[in-house]
Amino acid sequence: MNRSSYGWNVLLFVLTFFTLTFQDDIFRLPYLNFATIFEIFRIRIPYSFSLLGILFCHEMGHYLAARYYGIKATLPYFLPVPFSPVGTMGAVIRIKEPIRNKIQLFDIGIWGPAMSLVLSIPCIVIGLYNSQLVSLAERTAILQAHPGLMDIHFGDSLFTYMLSQKILGPFDPSLFTVEYNPLAFAGWVGLLITALNLLPFGQLDGGHVVYSLVGESYRKWIYYLFSAFLFLSLWNYSWILWGLLIYYFIRVEHPFVPDASYSIGKFRKIFGWGMLLSFLLIFPISPITVVSSSGAKSSLGEDLWNILLEVFSK
Repeated sequence: MNRSSYGWNVLLFVLTFFTLTFQDDIFRLPYLNFATIFEIFRIRIPYSFSLLGILFCHEMGHYLAARYYGIKATLPYFLPVPFSPVGTMGAVIRIKEPIRNKIQLFDIGIWGPAMSLVLSIPCIVIGLYNSQLVSLAERTAILQAHPGLMDIHFGDSLFTYMLSQKILGPFDPSLFTVEYNPLAFAGWVGLLITALNLLPFGQLDGGHVVYSLVGESYRKWIYYLFSAFLFLSLWNYSWILWGLLIYYFIRVEHPFVPDASYSIGKFRKIFGWGMLLSFLLIFPISPITVVSSSGAKSSLGEDLWNILLEVFSK
């Protein structure tokens, strides 16, 4: 790789650090004094550094596996997202040569999410010990006192629910929510990005892993699985956007690999199925919910459930 080509990698890294640190406060920066800007920076720097580390190691897992097999790949391109509560869409690398067999495909695909999973877990565990529970009634009262103000709720996966109950609980999630400290929030976002990458479709990491495990038989049922995935939009509308992104850009099916019927070996099978099991534990059905003065915006699934309750209660 030519040294001059590192410019975009560095620029996007710096921009992502900026959007991670200031998030949706970016538009206010011209109106804030230096002391306030520095205070925002001081509070959020643990989040920025931790999540950048998680994302960097995720992509380097892919990169180093590719280089191990002599396959050319770019260094990570970070994806900044200004004006958002998270600040990034993750990072990507570009594989510049064909992957020649399923073992290479498996190793390149799995080491990214494996690295981010291993780093995200201690971040959220340690961070939860310095996080706190907040009354949902109090947050709703604040929103009602300030019409137009909106809050964002970060949903639980099975893993984060059990973990927060163990460390901060027991508590009733209908009455309280967890207010993550910056380190815990970096872990939460790291787990979310890991889970999204482990979706078993197309060129996502999960698509590489599933195709490596089951080969061409994958094509017999992958569209049924994709249809089931789309039903998640009943609980959170954002999955419709993800479904469109997967269908038109990432693709549902994985490209053919020449030795699709060749076994990848016992260790890789155990490793692969273990990572897919971890996906079930860390995947949040409704990751982000917008809350207004009237309360949380209900999803279509919740609306249908309430209608059924009303019908059968008559």
